[in-house]
Amino acid sequence: MDTALASVPHTAEHLKTLTRLMGGGGYRGTTDQLETLLFRPPKTARWALGNHPRIQKLASGS
Repeated sequence: MDTALASVPHTAEHLKTLTRLMGGGGYRGTTDQLETLLFRPPKTARWALGNHPRIQKLASGS
């Protein structure tokens, strides 16, 4: 586990639960609240993961 997440076990557990729910097709409820607040459509989780520098570095094997 990332040392930053190890220092906040509640956050780590929350992220694991969200990942499991999203990966299993759960957590499908959507609203337009975020788009209303941002004044644009929000980015997707897939976009965020694909554009995160650390994840890109790990994926490339560097």
